[in-house]
This record gives sequence, structure tokens and C-alpha cells, in this order.
Amino acid sequence: MNSSNKPIIVNLEIGDQLTAISCGHIIVELVKFITYQRLQIPYTYQWLKQVVNRKRACVDEDTKDSFQSQIHFRTVSTALENLDFILKSLQQEINSPSLPDEVCIALGATPVTCKEVYRVLLPMVCHKPQCHSTQIANDQKIHNSVFRTLVTSEKLSHVFFNQIAPTNLYVFIKKKVLGHLDNIMNSDNFVFTSGCRIPRNCKIIVIDLRTKALDKITCCNEFNVFGDIVNDDLNNLQLEDTDENDVYHEIESNDNLKWYQSSYVMKGFKDCIVNGSSITNSWLNS
Repeated sequence: MNSSNKPIIVNLEIGDQLTAISCGHIIVELVKFITYQRLQIPYTYQWLKQVVNRKRACVDEDTKDSFQSQIHFRTVSTALENLDFILKSLQQEINSPSLPDEVCIALGATPVTCKEVYRVLLPMVCHKPQCHSTQIANDQKIHNSVFRTLVTSEKLSHVFFNQIAPTNLYVFIKKKVLGHLDNIMNSDNFVFTSGCRIPRNCKIIVIDLRTKALDKITCCNEFNVFGDIVNDDLNNLQLEDTDENDVYHEIESNDNLKWYQSSYVMKGFKDCIVNGSSITNSWLNS
């Protein structure tokens, strides 16, 4: 495999500071960040959400939008509704008793033909909400640290330099099979998938939230039985040495790990310009 196709690894190592709730918040913000940075939406999520809500709240039967405005509003609102559903589903699964191992965001017409894949490796375990450990950082501090690293990452700057046209956004989560029992999943949110191989020319970006300092979270988690196994797994993991057989080039279920795909897909879209101005400006003034 060409070295340019090797996964790009961004290590954040913040897992020892996270609760399940803050981990969920980080994942949600990462999805929003990627969606905007990769031009799947023309403006930030927060701004588009504000515009759509303003438009819905100011519906006037005496005011008739142009056909073009109606079509674009339907496109924007549908995309945001699907994205909101995905984000809500992710938070539910991350806050469930069984923390996912990974969240995967794929951009492309189909998962089999995806152009870019962002694989977010979650901590093996998080602090419990009632924990008062001094290791836990507040959401704002974590948020600032994570996105400062992403924005200033030289590795990511090369990825973001090349634009990607609006396409479909798919989200997958990976979960371990515990005791040969199927994971309890909300089928309205995620459905089991056998998975697929990632195309050889696809860009793969791995964002690693995990930490090797598991001793910092033993205050609220029992590692008497599994601690040595977890530490051995981390010590044997060599993220820097990737090759064509690396697991990052596949999203495939097996007897020990299962992948689930979000029931909803977000379709990216471009801005709609009329007479040199975004049509969304008229929604703000309606």
C-alpha cells in the first residue's frame, strides 16, 4: 500500500479525564466539527440550526417563498433533522451500560465507496457520573483542548486542505460481544451490519481519545479481575505502525466485535446563492 494511504493517527489521550457524559459531548461535537470542516454543511451547525428554527417560527401564510427557497429549506431542514437524530442516538449509546469501543464516521456515496473515514477510538472505561476524582476535567476544558489540537494538527491540515464535495454521512459504532451475548441495542437508532472493507484510496483519520493511565480511573471502576488484561491490550497496541493489513482498513463484524450502523444518513448539501447572496439570509429576515 502506498504510504499516503496509511491511516493518519491523532492521539489526544484524554480518556482518564472523561465521564460517559463528557465523552458523549465530545463525540457529538466531533461529528459537528467534521461535518462542517469537510463542507457537508456550508455553515456551522449552530448557525444553521438557528436559521432553520427562525424560519419555522416565522411562518406567515401571507408570505410566499420562492420555489427555490422552499426546495432548499426542505433540503437543509431534512439534513439537520437526520444529523440531530444521529447525534442523539450516539449520546444514548455512549451513556448506555456498554460503552462502544469506537465511533466511525464515513463520507461517501455508500460505505463501500467512501472517500474519507474518521475512526474515533473511545476510552475502554470512563469515570462514573458520581465520581469526585480530581482527574475529571470539565466539559469546556476538554472541549477547548480537543479542538485546539485538531485545528492546529499539521496532519489534519493536509487532509482539510483538499475539499470534498457534499455527499452522504454514515455513522457506525463498534461494540464488544460480552459473554457471547448480543448487545442490547435500540433498533430504531442502530442496526447490525456485517460491515465492509474500506476502499484502498480512502483517507482514514484515527482520533484516539484513549489513555494508558488506567490507574487514574480505578477510583470508581473495578479492575481487580480485568485490569491486567486491559493494560496488556493497551501495551500491545502499536498505533504508529500501520500497514495494509491494519484493522483500520475494515469495518467488519466478527464473533467478538460487532458493528452497528445508524438508521439515519445525513445527505450533505451546498449553499444556495441567489443574486449573489445566500438564500438563508432571506430566512433570517422573514
